[in-house]
Amino acid sequence: MKIPPPNEGFQSQGFESAYEPEICDKLAICEMIGNTQLFDDLDWMLVEDLSWYVQVYKVPAGATIFKEGDRGSFMALIIQGQVEILKADGAGIQKRLTLISKGKTLGEMAIIDEEARSATCVATQDSVLLLLNDENYARIIKERPLLAVRILKKLSRLMSQRLRSLSGQLVDYLGAQS
Repeated sequence: MKIPPPNEGFQSQGFESAYEPEICDKLAICEMIGNTQLFDDLDWMLVEDLSWYVQVYKVPAGATIFKEGDRGSFMALIIQGQVEILKADGAGIQKRLTLISKGKTLGEMAIIDEEARSATCVATQDSVLLLLNDENYARIIKERPLLAVRILKKLSRLMSQRLRSLSGQLVDYLGAQS
């Protein structure tokens, strides 16, 4: 079963099928997973398990990875390159929230809450992304429940850290307004 690219401009790197191991360089995918901040401490056996559920895509500079308001259907691990996260203000003008690069993740809330994207993400450089889509995460839940729990725990911790950081920034901002 071939999984279509999530957006135009995404170029499959031949790892698009989680069902055809003969076309996959699983060692390379495992190394990519293991070199990300989210999964760098994951047991190698679980990294190998996860490698069967992800796809590798090249994304050219300037390509929109996802748009604010779109239905989220995947999360991405940045293997190479850089992307910016943008959020529309009240007037609809895109404002940069942050730049993220190699080893970081984006779009992970889509795997958890299945809500619309909260921001827009655009590649600022040619990038390589490792994608875990919602269908494959559902497969992981059924086929590899221990892996599903570990992923969920890691994503929960990541989102908690981001929320704590944002809360600190908000307090600093409110203090400056006084």
